[in-house]
Amino acid sequence: MNYNNSVLIGNWSEERLKNEYEFKIFLRKRDRRELLLQRSRTLFSNLLKERPLAISGTFVLFGFNVQVVASDMPVQKGSVGKPQYGLALSSLVNERQVDFMQNINDGCLMTLSPITTPCCRNTFVILSTEDTSLHGVKMNYGDEFLLRAENYGDPQAAPLYVRYTPEGVPGPADRMPIQLSAILDSNCRWTTMPLLPCDRLEGLGSPIKTNAKLVIKNCVADKSLCVMNQNWMQTFFGPECGVTCRDFIDIHGRYTAENIFSLVSDVETKKKD
Repeated sequence: MNYNNSVLIGNWSEERLKNEYEFKIFLRKRDRRELLLQRSRTLFSNLLKERPLAISGTFVLFGFNVQVVASDMPVQKGSVGKPQYGLALSSLVNERQVDFMQNINDGCLMTLSPITTPCCRNTFVILSTEDTSLHGVKMNYGDEFLLRAENYGDPQAAPLYVRYTPEGVPGPADRMPIQLSAILDSNCRWTTMPLLPCDRLEGLGSPIKTNAKLVIKNCVADKSLCVMNQNWMQTFFGPECGVTCRDFIDIHGRYTAENIFSLVSDVETKKKD
């Protein structure tokens, strides 16, 4: 005769005690907010918490929040209905990291997300490499700058910077070398230049207008920030696109849409979009 839970002898007492133990473990995890559902909600709350952009006028200013947006890139190929454009540079915490990360952290990969609402994961403070304390000073073409991500879920955490890791040897085409780093070195330095070749000589040193189309280059690699339009992936926040540093230039010497970005740093420009 086989014994099971319906028989009040044999392993019935052991099963009852096991169920009680598992229920106590569940209650303990719930009280400590360690359940996967609770961790997921905390993650979404921290990373998608809206961060309103300051009204900084018509120019990009050091010390203000900015978004790096590829405004000419479609949200995703093959989408049904009216095509949508605009991908925002964003930090990513994937589903495998939910158990031990509820905020952005050192090593978080950078992606391009269709979610362009200003929030923790896609809003950065733009800082001058010459003096990080500058605030309210116009940023010019050719100035080197840093993109600092702030961990609003943990204000005491160390600052994180958008960093590009150059390839020592040729790697796979889908490699994503841009991530957040607590190490501030030369690989975190970026610069801009006007989009049109005819404006690059005269435009160097002139202030950058908010939402102006431009090219962002990494100072060490001397390569342009680039949309990996063929590398879409399913993430914890929906489908997102990869980002790297690579030059896409047509036969006329002009950068293509993969290299065209804009810096959005004020409310008025965001409303116009």
